[in-house]
Amino acid sequence: MTPGENKSRSSAVRARLGRLKRALLLARTRAVLHVYRPRSFVFVVSSGRSGSTLVQGLLNALPGVLVRGENGFYLLPLFRSQRRVRSYQRSFGGNSWQPTSAFYGIAEADADDFVRATRKLMHTQLLARHNPLSVRTLGFKEIRWEELRKQEWAPFFDFFERVFPDARYVLNDRNPERVVDSGHWQQVEREKALRTLQHGRELREFLRQTRPERTYDLTFEVITGKDRAASDAQLTGLAKFVVGRDDDRVVNDLRAVLSVGHGPFPFGKARASRRRKASA
Repeated sequence: MTPGENKSRSSAVRARLGRLKRALLLARTRAVLHVYRPRSFVFVVSSGRSGSTLVQGLLNALPGVLVRGENGFYLLPLFRSQRRVRSYQRSFGGNSWQPTSAFYGIAEADADDFVRATRKLMHTQLLARHNPLSVRTLGFKEIRWEELRKQEWAPFFDFFERVFPDARYVLNDRNPERVVDSGHWQQVEREKALRTLQHGRELREFLRQTRPERTYDLTFEVITGKDRAASDAQLTGLAKFVVGRDDDRVVNDLRAVLSVGHGPFPFGKARASRRRKASA
């Protein structure tokens, strides 16, 4: 066997062992979730290029907290699927008991099963290979909340909180004039981008008004600004909101996160690219 063949074989063995390890850890998660659930849930509600990944890092620095990154907001079509079933049941369920009906059986569909199945799916996927027993607070950050239509806000969050009971929300904001000059927003017509960002701000205001005890506001300019007292105040409030602690050790752990690059282009790679284009 040549050295190249031996290296390829070793790589294949490592890959198989890696897949086996992942499968075993996922099986452990599924087994543990039969008897244990995280005590609480927290989610980052933000627009893109607003510092949401930094907030994700802050939350993951808190003890017992696991907050995953963006997932394409795959929960949204699951919610819409349940709404579609309920809509069809209201519209066509009356005569769906007969085999001759075009909607035969729709009245027997269990719309609540969508909630149960989504809860099991989301909890398993978010924990994945992580030891569930080490997680007291589970959640994710997302930037696609703007895809929710206004008329969906109330029913969506009712559905969401059946999946994640008593969910709490970190409402992350940044000056929209700065956001539209950052990252992918540069490829969007400016007025359209500002309208989308405003829609996201209105959604956060909806959560603020309807769930005042379960929302906490963070501002990118404040937590990353030069005013140390103002930044520490928001960090301390975040720790108290999520884990009920605001001691120096926890706050120092949060402050250490601020010195670490977060996001797809940490420390301004997108801005550097924009400067190069401007000077070309």
